[in-house]
Amino acid sequence: MAHDPKQQQIASLFAHNGAVIVIIEGQQYEISCSRNENIQLLVNLPYTFPDEAPVITVSPAGMTHPWIESDVIVNDALTCWSYQSNLGMLVHDICEEFQQRPPSKRINGTEESYGHRPPPPIPTSTATTTTATSTTTIATPPPLPTSNIPHATSLPNSQTLNSEYTAIMNKSPEEIEELLSNETAFDLFFNHLDRVKNLKTVQEELRNGNENLAHKNLSQEDALIKLRSEVQDLNNEYTSLKSMFTEKEKQQQEAFNRFSSSTVLTRLKAGVYESDDLSESVAQSFLEGSLDHDSFVKQFRELRKVYHLRASKLEKIQKDSLLFPS
Repeated sequence: MAHDPKQQQIASLFAHNGAVIVIIEGQQYEISCSRNENIQLLVNLPYTFPDEAPVITVSPAGMTHPWIESDVIVNDALTCWSYQSNLGMLVHDICEEFQQRPPSKRINGTEESYGHRPPPPIPTSTATTTTATSTTTIATPPPLPTSNIPHATSLPNSQTLNSEYTAIMNKSPEEIEELLSNETAFDLFFNHLDRVKNLKTVQEELRNGNENLAHKNLSQEDALIKLRSEVQDLNNEYTSLKSMFTEKEKQQQEAFNRFSSSTVLTRLKAGVYESDDLSESVAQSFLEGSLDHDSFVKQFRELRKVYHLRASKLEKIQKDSLLFPS
């Protein structure tokens, strides 16, 4: 309905707030209202909304803030709620307040939590008394009239009597006596009072909301188990790849060590000594008569050639090391 005041208020809730989750259509909505803290608002719309103010609770429970009393939002906008108030802007202002001045966790709180969000108080139509810091609802049960009480029109200030009192005063003395003496009749009368019916409606909404949240949480169980398994597989793959990387890095380091300047220099010195020793061995064999002249010349020349090449390279490396030390 385009002109339904309740639907217009709900539409403003979505228009002015980005993250709105429907818990119970037309009754309960959840809003994430902070970028830095995991804070949510649960907006409960009473049966008579928008004539009656919404009840807004904050979760997690146990937060402290000038606008929070017993996990319920209490500020001037809610206290002065009227038919022309804007629900979306009200919730947006609460979120802005919590972003600028985030609530803090109560350290030594004595209140008990209610699941992951506190239960909203039951809205009533009774009188309210406003103090400097909060608004307290006082519900005073009317006294039961007896047969000798005069009619309501004869009482002073009768226009201020609540609907329950008026409903009793409109009954005849015989009906009053029936209510007092007949438990079944009293229960039937009591359960048809508007306030009692509203209370049962709110209780049913809370029960349905909790049931929906439970089903929602349980529906995520399979996905959570699947994600946990995927994370475990990825962790195993990471461990395996890390082990392979460590092994290959070790092999790479060993390969680099074989071609380091100090290793090359050491091997070159060993090669110089080896070539010198071999050439001296060939010369000794020739002197001992073990080699003829042609074989001696050929072998000795090749060995001395290798020796002088290696010796020249060694000399150049040592000279460069002196000029350009590392």
